[in-house]
Amino acid sequence: MNITPLDIQQKRFHTGFRGYDRSEVEAFLDLVREEMETLLREVTELREFHQTHEDRLRELHEKEETVKNTMIMTQKMAEDLKENARKEAALLLKDAELRGQQTTAKAQQEKARIEAELQELRRRKHHFLQDIKKVIQMHMEMVNFEEGGNEIKGEPPQG
Repeated sequence: MNITPLDIQQKRFHTGFRGYDRSEVEAFLDLVREEMETLLREVTELREFHQTHEDRLRELHEKEETVKNTMIMTQKMAEDLKENARKEAALLLKDAELRGQQTTAKAQQEKARIEAELQELRRRKHHFLQDIKKVIQMHMEMVNFEEGGNEIKGEPPQG
């Protein structure tokens, strides 16, 4: 049975012949009621304090769990980022090597084309010089012929 301070205040005792002194009983009941009110207030405050701290502790546990999960996720993301960076670096290196090989192959093809073109130009130069020599030789022969033919006719060489 829960007794409240109000129950104590409203409690009335039957009086009988030679009963207790009514003023002493009422004074004692007032004292008990006041003490009970104080204790009930303290109990209520302590329950509220306890509940507040329980709530706060629960919140802290939830936050701790959230922080742990966040740290785990962050660590996983960092590891994933590192792995992705390694993979990307490997791909970039392979791509650079491939482009380097392609550039080298193009340069070799260009070198071969230029060497072939140079060879063709040398061949043309040789033929051109041969043709020029033939033309000069033919003109020399014509000049010699003219010089030789003019002396026969008695004409002095013109020169």
